Amino acid sequence: MMRGYLRLALPLVVTLWAAELHAEQLEDGVNSFNGYILESPASEFESLNAVEHYSTEFVQDVTVYEKRGDLLILDEVPLKTVRYRFANGLLESIQLTYAGRDNREKLLGWIEAHYGRLPYRERKILSQVMWHGEKMLIMLNYNRSYDLGTVWFVSPLLHREINRTTGSIPD
Repeated sequence: MMRGYLRLALPLVVTLWAAELHAEQLEDGVNSFNGYILESPASEFESLNAVEHYSTEFVQDVTVYEKRGDLLILDEVPLKTVRYRFANGLLESIQLTYAGRDNREKLLGWIEAHYGRLPYRERKILSQVMWHGEKMLIMLNYNRSYDLGTVWFVSPLLHREINRTTGSIPD
């Protein structure tokens, strides 16, 4: 009898524990970073230089841009690169790269101040933390081996389209 309860209770405990570690929720209307609004047309962005161009099964035009010579510092963290990815002419994501564990902590503090605080356990344990919203997903990750990290501000809708596949295998 006790074994039956354990079989039922264990998945529930694991689910509740995982839910507590899950990412912070963003307010539904949040969809921008530093004045850049996700899903805005490329025509609204000046002085970007294309660095990569490709297509996917469902998105014919994926272009990645950088602002060359643009030194961006966010909460005292010097960013190595800032990349803007467009899907069929609409801003799909902004990727920031940085170096150093201390900078990860500074960026985490900045993101929490602007987008919402994470549960304590998630802040310290996970190498990647996320904030989810209807119009934006934020991912902060850090790789100890390389001492490098990234921050992504992503449109979930356009991101799904870029990564969607029919699963077909080419002849």
